[in-house]
Amino acid sequence: MSNLPEFERIKHITMTPGMKLIVMSDMHRGDGTGADDFVQNSLIYRCALEYYLENGFTYIELGDAEELWENDNFDQIYITHTAVYDLLAKFHEPDPEKTRYIKVWGNHDLYWKDHQVIYQSLFPGIQIHEAVILNDSILMIHGHQADPMCSGPVAAVSQFFVNHIWADLQRGGVKDPTRAATNPGLCNDVDERVHKWATNNDRGITAIIAGHTHRAVFENLSLTEMRLQTLRFTTEAASSVQDRRDSHYYNTGSCVHPMTITGIEITLDKCPHLEMVEWGLATENGKMTVRRIAVIS
Repeated sequence: MSNLPEFERIKHITMTPGMKLIVMSDMHRGDGTGADDFVQNSLIYRCALEYYLENGFTYIELGDAEELWENDNFDQIYITHTAVYDLLAKFHEPDPEKTRYIKVWGNHDLYWKDHQVIYQSLFPGIQIHEAVILNDSILMIHGHQADPMCSGPVAAVSQFFVNHIWADLQRGGVKDPTRAATNPGLCNDVDERVHKWATNNDRGITAIIAGHTHRAVFENLSLTEMRLQTLRFTTEAASSVQDRRDSHYYNTGSCVHPMTITGIEITLDKCPHLEMVEWGLATENGKMTVRRIAVIS
């Protein structure tokens, strides 16, 4: 069996008819300076949240919502992104059985693991988890647990460099090399490790939804791989193309793509149905608007 880690504070959800979930990760909300990757997408993100609020979705925030490696405290993040937190408050209910706001910590906001009382001052009664398990079979985690640079003793070293060196360099355009998102080789390793956890464990987990890498994945293929494979199936003999799609691994992508955010919507048919969605800017009738696109289902 694979070494699927033990997780703290697991939130169990059983989907009922009519229930809808939206899973997003990796906002990296910061202090509004040049190191704040989220600023460019704040409007798109808020439009998406308003849509999900109005349409009865439960919002699952799958880690790295706050950039607490680069920023020493939460106050400036809250001041910069007050409009976002005001929207999140509309999803929240103090009763954990009624709330539509479920929060999971990642490596960049691991701070909440031991300091959730600060977040509870904004969202009374909220519990911040390491994992969510849907219908006893779909595991949702941030994904840093599969990244040796961002978990265990090495994480403290990575955090030190990000906080004391890379945050200032990023304001000048240099990207943090400790992130899987900026390291394709590490990104592939994380994807492969999480996929193995999903396909080879003794806990009844049949699929994992993660974030962390910032690379959207649906049925074990990145969106680029998905498009390439679809093209090959239409231009080559199907027997010569290996179909690598399977239903074990998904990744939400991130909310810091250039002018685009991605996420995974989950609805209930006979079993949970997953759909990758993308939100971005579009022009309609000569006016700029924010549009939701169903990418893959």
